[in-house]
Amino acid sequence: MEFQPIIMAAGPGSRMSDLTSKCPKAALPIGNRPMVWYPINMLERAGFEEAMIVVDNDDQTEIQRALTESCSIKLHLDYVTVSNNEVGTADVLREIRKKIKTDILIISCDLITDISLHNIANLHRTHDASLTMLLSPLPVQFYEAVAPGVKSRKQLEKDFFGFDEKGERILFTQSEADVDETISVKKSVLKKHPYMCIKSGLTDCHLYLMKKWIVDYLVENESLSYIRTELVPHLVRKQFTKMKVKDKLPQANLSVISEAQKMDILKFSSEEEYATDIRDMSSWNDHRGDMADCYHGDKIRCYAYIQDGGLCTRVNTIASYSEANRQVQKIFTHTGIDKDINHVHPSVVKQEKSQVGADCVIAEGTQIGEKVSIKRSVIGRHCNIGDRVRITNSTILDGVTIEEGCNIQGSIISRRCVVNDKCEINNCLVGPGQQLITMGKYTNEVIVDTVDI
Repeated sequence: MEFQPIIMAAGPGSRMSDLTSKCPKAALPIGNRPMVWYPINMLERAGFEEAMIVVDNDDQTEIQRALTESCSIKLHLDYVTVSNNEVGTADVLREIRKKIKTDILIISCDLITDISLHNIANLHRTHDASLTMLLSPLPVQFYEAVAPGVKSRKQLEKDFFGFDEKGERILFTQSEADVDETISVKKSVLKKHPYMCIKSGLTDCHLYLMKKWIVDYLVENESLSYIRTELVPHLVRKQFTKMKVKDKLPQANLSVISEAQKMDILKFSSEEEYATDIRDMSSWNDHRGDMADCYHGDKIRCYAYIQDGGLCTRVNTIASYSEANRQVQKIFTHTGIDKDINHVHPSVVKQEKSQVGADCVIAEGTQIGEKVSIKRSVIGRHCNIGDRVRITNSTILDGVTIEEGCNIQGSIISRRCVVNDKCEINNCLVGPGQQLITMGKYTNEVIVDTVDI
């Protein structure tokens, strides 16, 4: 196996805590399928047969249950638990290092994309890259969406990236939050690459192809806790580091390196002797050939594949979660699973005079009363919808009861809520287990408490 897939599903979902306080982020349903199912499906489409999935100790049972109840999975999943969901993604790689045998493919559980992994892998192979990451322009329909509840604008994860003349190799990266008025680039970098294109408006999709030696380096360098904010910028900077120690020791002899030398990243990135010989005798070293610009002569090489077009988004906020469910028909179509989906499960009981739009998804066991209208919405399992209810642009999770005459627009209703007769709910987020009073009127509210469900 060339790449060992690792799905990161242990995060607490801190940006969507009103939804994740009672449910692991990875198990939150999008189109009535757990969020983590989408990267699993992507790996299956690419031909992978197994993957590691990193989960928090307390969440494994819930995530497994969600996948078993709603999906048919061919991929063999090796669940690896971590003890504290506050640890960073780079910390996780240290914890699971004994299970890592080859180069790795890291995917966040909240990534939904129709990208072909072969395109990213080919770029990675062509340049024998240390790190290749997926970037995407910010999808307007997801990132300009307004979350149900109190209206506020949260800062997006945006970075500046500097690319070489081909627009593939990353020469510079800096978080937008760290930039005042000017961007500083080292003279040595500009000397080697006098042409640099700096782009903003790109998001790190949290998909990385990574050499195994980077994990070995993380074991020695414990100051790096997060992949996106710490490891990636560190590797980009270290591309232009010169070898500090004259003696070049192979990786097999790392145990004899002095403490001062252990932090020298170039020691970890050193190639096996046979690999160097092969490259020197091949087109890598032929300045007249097409491969002349692939290697660059640097030990560390960081690249990015920019997905331009298609579907690529991270569902890591309440706004993007709400919009993903509204756009679920587009998601199903782009990922090629539309033909496998029952948009209205055969077990759904719907009265004849009720209308369900073609862009809706309704899960098993749900009952729909008389003269109900449901448009551009997702309805979960075993919900009970009374007569003359209108639901538009909303996400209704499992086990919700909506009684007669209610009108719900642009809202998220969490599991096991009861919405009593003739409620008006407009652009609200209703937390798990809530009971809304008869004829209640709610607009732009977040209705949550500590009710145990």
